[in-house]
Amino acid sequence: MTVSSSPHILFGSSEPFLPPSWTTTDDRLRGGASQSYLDALPNNCARFYGHLDTSTLGGAGFASQYSPEGGSWDLSAYDGIEVEFQEGDGKVYTLVLKDEESPGKREDGREKAGVNWEAEFRGYNSVGEEGDGNGFTKVWVPWGDFKAAYRGKEKKDAGELKTGSVRRVGIMMRSYFGKQDGDFSIELSYICARKEAEGDKKCSASLLVGEVPRKEENKGWSEWLFGPLYRFLTDGMP
Repeated sequence: MTVSSSPHILFGSSEPFLPPSWTTTDDRLRGGASQSYLDALPNNCARFYGHLDTSTLGGAGFASQYSPEGGSWDLSAYDGIEVEFQEGDGKVYTLVLKDEESPGKREDGREKAGVNWEAEFRGYNSVGEEGDGNGFTKVWVPWGDFKAAYRGKEKKDAGELKTGSVRRVGIMMRSYFGKQDGDFSIELSYICARKEAEGDKKCSASLLVGEVPRKEENKGWSEWLFGPLYRFLTDGMP
């Protein structure tokens, strides 16, 4: 693949987030009450927002939007993904990549579980000290920072991310078993693939996100009581 030094825009800027519509995948499909939305904004930006409910599923909860199915991007000549946003709320979001076709649906109509490649970043408010001074905030995620996950848990035998056939992009808000809940909102300027540049370590998503409480590390009463139920409800979570 021949590539210039210019970023490959996936969404935003010259490539509108909408239309077509993104797919909503919230825990309501599993009996929860969380809700998420993706709305178009001026200048081909988008707002991902909603409400994360943690009471219905005993501390568990998720809300997410996924880009439409069909086609793929060959991003093998790039070094990672950059996300730029205008306004954030300080919460931890998950950027998701899918490199395989959808595994189809179960008999009950729910989508079968597949492998996600995930990286977390914190949506700092752009007026804070983490902003770059122009009202925007950027986070950099090199390929190696994306971790494979299956049904919300790390999958260490998944191999490597197939950067030559990235099929879908998603953004998710997770509860981390009650560590995050309530309203959330982030305004996305663009998502792009690009070559690594000097200074990227300063805006590394893994550096800025801080400590994130993993489900398997949380041994509170809600996990012991509702863990089996949550694993059942999230079966098929994309």
